[in-house]
Amino acid sequence: MLYEPELEFRAGNRHIDPRHGISLFGPADADSPTAPHQIPIALVGPAPALDGIRKWLQRCQNPIEAKETKPGQENLHQPFPGFSGDSQFGSTLVFDDALVREIPARQLRRLARAEVASATAEAVEIYADAARSLAETGRCRVVICARPDELHDREDRPPQETGDKPETKADEREAGGDFHDLLKAVTLGLQAPLQLIRRETWTGTRPKTDNEVTRPLQDEATRAWNLHTALYYKAGGTPWRMPRHSSDLATCYIGISFYRTATGEELHTAVAQVFNERGDGVVVRGGTAQISKHDRQPHLALADAKRLLLDALAEYRHTHGHQPARIVIHKTSKFTRSETDGFYEAADERDIDHVDMIWIQRRGAPHLYRTGQLPPLRGTSVQMDERSLLLYTRGSVPYFRTYPGLYVPQPLLIRPASQNTDLQLAATDILGLSKMNWNNAQLDERDPLTLRTSYRVGSILKHVPSIAKIATRYAYYM
Repeated sequence: MLYEPELEFRAGNRHIDPRHGISLFGPADADSPTAPHQIPIALVGPAPALDGIRKWLQRCQNPIEAKETKPGQENLHQPFPGFSGDSQFGSTLVFDDALVREIPARQLRRLARAEVASATAEAVEIYADAARSLAETGRCRVVICARPDELHDREDRPPQETGDKPETKADEREAGGDFHDLLKAVTLGLQAPLQLIRRETWTGTRPKTDNEVTRPLQDEATRAWNLHTALYYKAGGTPWRMPRHSSDLATCYIGISFYRTATGEELHTAVAQVFNERGDGVVVRGGTAQISKHDRQPHLALADAKRLLLDALAEYRHTHGHQPARIVIHKTSKFTRSETDGFYEAADERDIDHVDMIWIQRRGAPHLYRTGQLPPLRGTSVQMDERSLLLYTRGSVPYFRTYPGLYVPQPLLIRPASQNTDLQLAATDILGLSKMNWNNAQLDERDPLTLRTSYRVGSILKHVPSIAKIATRYAYYM
């Protein structure tokens, strides 16, 4: 059983819950001169939506009460402290009428009448032009876009019941483009990242739908937590970070994934998301991969694996000013001999001695059963043999005194491809990285940051030409 990892907040204070930590201490970078104490925002969307968003964001400057819970489960829902210079966030959103682009109603009516694919493409062009004109002013830190209600693309489809809470929408988007991914893809070169908002976020009500399966609507305080944490991060802030002990090696965490190009070709492209132990992340795109005849999974040739890691380390050094002492590579497919040899060669070329390559299986792992009605505790780990360990990153949380999910939690199966890898350390890393999601302020995400980002980044980069320059900051892909 692994202990719930702590997170670091203002002045080095620690807590296991991101919301409680910020409420008590403030964001991790609150005392830094570069912290975003004022965040000028731009707004894009139809007039009624812009008015609704602005009023709700202004309401969120003040505290919002938490959702009522059962006795003893008060930690499950935290009140929102407000987002202002006087709140614990120490930051405020700055509105400017000059940074508003209204989408005319006639254009939206045309989208409602058009076929889905053409309507989505036209909406992306309209919103991208508006966002570009705002970002080019250099006066906004984040561009907020109200998602048009008239679109009925893949984003409107209900999540599948996959045996866990419906948090795999990025996986569903892999099958094709939607407004979110296409708009993000064409705006990667802007000076400010985008934040897309659905109507339900600021209204608290879900639009009528013919779908029988819908996602549960979050309470207002939770919606405020998630949105403002994302805005703070996208504006360059650090809401929380993983603690680093003085004896810890400077570690570079890398997630590698493969995505099918938008043309539908069989070739896949590798992408690495590079993070240090504090959660600061950059994106590096690699070369093409080949489908193996043995397992029907995409894999890298030795030279491509070496080049990908060298590029990732170069970006890491450019961002952080030094090379890491330890590299941890996460992948959801088995490592081939060519891949491990290529990664080792890259590490040797940079004189890095500590390399851990971890195969994380998200499906097909055996389940554990706990006496009583609740599932196993989050952090439950069982070493199956010398080379595999089972880990529950979702499950019952003692701090919440309940299991906060909707479906039976699925464990991860951890298998190292490198020699001398400490399985317990690998599991501890993964559990800690599962808390580093600035789109969700709850502490019990299923996937580590390395894998979660790979789904989002891949679903966006599949729409970007391989020769095009991409944004390296992860905030552009959230």
